[in-house]
Amino acid sequence: MLVALSASLAITGCSNNYKQFYTPAPGATPQAISAARASAAPPMPTLERSSFGDTDQIVAGYAKRGYVVIGESRFNTGESISEMGALKQGRAVGADLVLVFIPQYTGSTTSSVPFTTPTTNTSYTTGTATAYGPGGPVTAYGNATTTTYGSNTTYIPITVNRSDYGAIYFVKGRFRIGAFVRNLNDLERQLLQTNQGVVITTIVDDSPAYNADVLPGDMIVSINGERVSNEEGFARMSSARRGQLIKMSLIRQGNAIEKSLTVGD
Repeated sequence: MLVALSASLAITGCSNNYKQFYTPAPGATPQAISAARASAAPPMPTLERSSFGDTDQIVAGYAKRGYVVIGESRFNTGESISEMGALKQGRAVGADLVLVFIPQYTGSTTSSVPFTTPTTNTSYTTGTATAYGPGGPVTAYGNATTTTYGSNTTYIPITVNRSDYGAIYFVKGRFRIGAFVRNLNDLERQLLQTNQGVVITTIVDDSPAYNADVLPGDMIVSINGERVSNEEGFARMSSARRGQLIKMSLIRQGNAIEKSLTVGD
């Protein structure tokens, strides 16, 4: 279950594992992020939390809300890591929303740490000596103290509980059609008898495609009579028709249908 959190907490800690282990999404350059986002980056991203799970399903859920992945952080550690480090990294990369995974325990490791303390050993000696002279015997008494310095080392067992940590960074996208697509697989090429076309994987809520009742699983074969070749071709055709009313030819469950929608700016 996702829970929205306040971003007003102070960011603490000197090192930031979320920054150290950050990996940008393919093609997620600052220029590409700026061009794709719906509005300017906020002063601080929204932070949400989730348990670890199927990443594809999690990302698809955010895609329906109009969010696009720009990067992620994954690492395993025995330290207690503040989730505010993820917020700090999200702000650094211009994220609108940061999804932080609840730490997942992965096991314990045990080692020994040497602990050395100083030691001292003091010994006492006494003695007597008798000397004989013209005046008769004389006895002398004496004592001495000897101190020896050393150290004693003991090994203390230390157990460290390790956990997986992770975060996904999103921006709210600007969608002209509002459909995430993928290329055809071999079976779909056989069904369509062509190598050209794309399959809709996700529809963004309240987008032009959503309002036109275009559905996940629909196969797009053409736009205004022009064949859609692949993912790149679909993106190029969408961009070239900004603000225009288009007719989209689809295959849905083996049936040819047509949907009209206005491409966003």
